[in-house]
Formats: sequence, structure tokens, C-alpha cells
Amino acid sequence: MDKESALFYVVLLLFAATGIVTILGLVQKVSIDRKYLNALFAALVLELVAAVLYLFSNTNFFGPQSDDDVLVVPRSELPTAQRDLSTREIVASLNAVAANRNALAQMERELESLKDTMAVQVPPYDDVTLALDARIREIAGLRGSLEALRAERAGFQKMRKNFLVRMADLNARISELGGTVNFNWQPGEKREIAAMLQSAFKQIGFMPDDEQPGDDPGRALRLLVDYQRAKNFGTTGFLTSQVVALIILDYLSPVSSNGSGYANSSNTER
Repeated sequence: MDKESALFYVVLLLFAATGIVTILGLVQKVSIDRKYLNALFAALVLELVAAVLYLFSNTNFFGPQSDDDVLVVPRSELPTAQRDLSTREIVASLNAVAANRNALAQMERELESLKDTMAVQVPPYDDVTLALDARIREIAGLRGSLEALRAERAGFQKMRKNFLVRMADLNARISELGGTVNFNWQPGEKREIAAMLQSAFKQIGFMPDDEQPGDDPGRALRLLVDYQRAKNFGTTGFLTSQVVALIILDYLSPVSSNGSGYANSSNTER
């Protein structure tokens, strides 16, 4: 029971108790002092007057009984566009408004559903930011790798150019000696050519990894003979432009990238 109901029943009980006691005192069924009886009678009269006035002020005795769901207003209070409409047309317009309201509510529910769906499908802003930052760092790393490759390629091109220049210089020295170099003949005058030849063999991998090129003509001759045998020369021991050309081809071919085959075969021949 709520507070309003409790208050209503308490007031009603007091009103009933006052009326019963007052009536019993008036008919002398209960002995009550005259002054208290007058006070009880006055209170009863006041309560009756207040109850009757409140009841009459809140009760429409002569007006039509209207349904709680129907709102009755004068036509003058209707919007201008609806004042000349018939009752049926007004009711139809009200029903249309209700239908539109229901449709609007349905659209709002669908919109909320779409928002929830998009929230699930579209990643949060923080996730997108982190993924973008990771991709930016990845691209920066790739750029660094690309720059390193470019620098390495430039260095390789420079090294190859230097090698080809040295081979051209070696070929020119061979031409100065008549087109053939015999390391057994006056080897002391051919130390520079021996050093150039050993450096070329080292570059293409025709020397063991633990050996370094020098200017010893005898060693250059042994390497030259091994190389010519590996290339199936009929005559060995003479350095010619053909040998220089084969060295250049080996340098430019994939075989020269590791040189292990040359080095091992060179050791076997010895």
C-alpha cells in the first residue's frame, strides 16, 4: 500500500470514528461531557461540509462521460489546416500521425542496430592508429634496406669497374711484352704482372680463402697452369689475352660469386 492510500484510509477511519462517537453521544448511548460533545458535533459538521464541497467540486454531474483515451478540444484550438476537416478526417490524420510515429521509432531502432553493426565491423581508432604506426615503421625499415641495397650495389659497381680497369691494365702489360708472358723468363721483371694476376685469381675465387695474393712469379705461374688446365687449354704456362678474357667472364658469371669450386679444384690440381 502506498502513502496516498494509507493516508486516505486513516482519514476515513477518523471521520467514521468521529461520526460514530458523536451520534452515540447525541442519543445518550455514551456518556460524554457537554462541552466535548459540542466539540465533536462541530468537528463532524465541518468534516461533512468539507467532504461534500470536495466531492461536488470534482464531479461533473451534467457533462457527458468521456473515455480516458479521447481528448475533446474545441475546433478553435485545432491547427488552422485541421479546423475545416470532418471528424473522420481528423481521426484519420491522427491515426496517420500515430503510424508515422511508430515508423519513426522503428527507423530509430534500425539506426541503432546499424550503429552497433558498424561499431563491430570498423576497428577502434586506437587499433587503427597502432596498425598505421606499425606499417609506417615497416615502410621506414624497407626504405632503409633499399638504401642499403643501393649503396651495396653502387659499391659492387664501383668494385667491378675497378676490376675491369685492372684487367684492362693487365692486358695492356701483356701486349707490351709481345702478347705473351712467360714467368720462367726473367721472373724478377714480372713481379707486378704476377701480383695483378694473383689478385684477379683471388677476386674470382681461384685461390683458397686462407691465402692472400702476392707478387711471386712462381706462384703466379702455378695458379696460371691450374687455371688453364681447368679451362682445358692445350698449352699451359703462358699468360695471354685469352686468359684475361676468361678471368673477366668468370668474374661476371654467377660461378665467381662463391669461387669455392675454383679454389677446391685448384688445390686438387696441386
